[in-house]
Amino acid sequence: MEEVKRRQLAVDEITSGGRSTSFKYTNAEFISLQYRKIFELVILASLASNNHLFEGLTRKLAKEWEIAKIIRLVKAKNPLFYPKPIDRKPSNQPGIKDDWVDVESGFLTLDDLTGAHGMIGNIMHATNPYRTESIVDTLEEHFPIWREKTIRLLNNHLVGLPNGNVLYVGMQSAETGSVHINLFSLRVR
Repeated sequence: MEEVKRRQLAVDEITSGGRSTSFKYTNAEFISLQYRKIFELVILASLASNNHLFEGLTRKLAKEWEIAKIIRLVKAKNPLFYPKPIDRKPSNQPGIKDDWVDVESGFLTLDDLTGAHGMIGNIMHATNPYRTESIVDTLEEHFPIWREKTIRLLNNHLVGLPNGNVLYVGMQSAETGSVHINLFSLRVR
């Protein structure tokens, strides 16, 4: 998740005009590559927290570029891999700091992610020089949407683990500014 934050900062520097590759098309390529990597990191994150889940997948994932196949491989190891965004609200219950409230909309869904990943593929390869439509303009319209939806997804989220535990991830610790993670064991009462 720290890598996701660093990649988003790099995107922000280009989109704000603070930095440039000096050419609009290569700026769009750079940003697209960062989002492609961010999306893949989101998919793979639940495996990173469970080293044993990566066993047998490393070679397969290294060769795979189709997001649908990557998702199938990851889902086979952890069906609850995709982050579930939550809001933390102060709790009224004694001894409980926050209540976790599911976020219902405004976040990057798995369908959004796969669609965006596919759209990015259009700029990652050399194009027909006679092509009249500009993929750059289309992508530039999506960059701020992807930014906001990705941040909404990841700001505070839960990831289910195959053993039934839940991983809470907060992207910004109030104390350090770093990503913080807590593991919770689910108990049935």
